Amino acid sequence: MKRLFTLLSIVITFSASAQKTLIDYWNFNESDTSLFHTPIVSTVAGARLDYFGSYVDYVTDGGDTVNSRGESGSVPGNSLRLRSPYGPLFMTLPTTGYKGIVVKYGLWRSGSGSGFETVTYTTDGVKWDSAGLQITDGAIPTTTGLGTFTVNATASPLDLITLDFSGIPAVENNPKFQIQINFNTAVAGNNRINNLSVDGDPSPLAVSLQSFNGAIVNSTAKLNWTSASEINAKQFVVEASSDKKNFASVGTVAAKNVKGLNSYEFETAAPATTTYYRLKMVDKNGAFSYSPVVVLNASVSTKKLTVFPNPAVNTITLSHAQALEGASVKILNAAGKTVSVSNLQTGATQTTVDVSKLTKGTYIVSVENNGQKVVSQFVK
Repeated sequence: MKRLFTLLSIVITFSASAQKTLIDYWNFNESDTSLFHTPIVSTVAGARLDYFGSYVDYVTDGGDTVNSRGESGSVPGNSLRLRSPYGPLFMTLPTTGYKGIVVKYGLWRSGSGSGFETVTYTTDGVKWDSAGLQITDGAIPTTTGLGTFTVNATASPLDLITLDFSGIPAVENNPKFQIQINFNTAVAGNNRINNLSVDGDPSPLAVSLQSFNGAIVNSTAKLNWTSASEINAKQFVVEASSDKKNFASVGTVAAKNVKGLNSYEFETAAPATTTYYRLKMVDKNGAFSYSPVVVLNASVSTKKLTVFPNPAVNTITLSHAQALEGASVKILNAAGKTVSVSNLQTGATQTTVDVSKLTKGTYIVSVENNGQKVVSQFVK
C-alpha cells in the first residue's frame, strides 16, 4: 500500500509540473465581431487577432467544448467564421516571460470552404517560415506539407489543431512573435475557429534589469545600467531612436554572466535633437526583451537636476541649470546629515563630485543656485 501511494504521488507530481500556463485565450462568444481582436484572457500585453479576408462573423456550432477553457459571454457555443474571399489570419502573440509555446484551437469548414490551412510564423517581423513547427490534427501529425494541413468538413466535434512551437528557442521570451494562417483562395465557403488558446511555461529572462540611466556629458551620451540574475545572457544591444518608434542599434555590450549585480557603461556621440535610448537584452538562445526608454537631449539646457551614473562608484556628474556666483552642491545621507559640501564653478551646467569615500547607501544631492534649490537622489 505504501509503495502504491508513493507511485501515485510521483504520477501526480509529474502531471502538475507538466501543466502549462494559459497565456491567451479567445472563445468568440461575445456575438460582436468588433471584440474578436483581443483575448478574454491575456497575461502578456499586446495579443490580438486580425483577419484580412472579406468577411468575418460569429456562428453557433455544436462542437464548442473542444479546447474550452471555461466558457463566458452572452452566446455560448459560437465559433469565429472566416468567409471567402479569404485573406490571411494574423495572430500577434507576445511571449515575454514564457517558453514551450503551444497554440490550440477547434476547427472545421463548410463543404465548400478552404480544405487546407498553411501556418507560418515570425520571430522578428521580417522572416516568415514553418521551420521547427509541429502540427497535429486531433492526434494525427500532419503530412500534407511543411506548415500545411487538411481541414475536415465535420462540424461536431470540431477537430483539435495543435501548433507546437516548444522546440523553437527563438519563439521563447519574444515580444515580436506572430503567426500567419493562409487558406485556399479559390473556394467560396467558410472556415470556423473556436476556443483558441496560447499556453507556455513560465521562463524568467536571462537578465533582470535593476536600473537604466543616462546623461549628456561634454556632447557625449553616457548610458549606464545594472542587472542581476544573469543566466545564459548573451549581450545588451544599445538602440537609439529620434521618434520613439523606429530604433536602430548604436552599439553592443557583452553580458558578464556573473552572479550578483553587474554594472555596465556605454558612450556614444550625442545628437543635437531629442534621442530615445533603450536596451535590447538578448539571451544565448535568441530570446530578448527591452528595457524602459531613456530620453536625452543635448540642445536643451538642463532645468532640473540629474545624477549620473546612478548607482555611483567613485564620482557622480550633475547636470543642472547654469551656475551663478555662490552656487553650491550638498550631499546628505538617508538620515538627513550633510556629508559633503562644495561650490559650483560659475557658468557651469555640469559638475563632477567625488563620492569615493561615501559608504554604500542612498543619498540626497541638493543644488542651491540663485536662491533656488533642486534635489535628486542616487545610490552608491
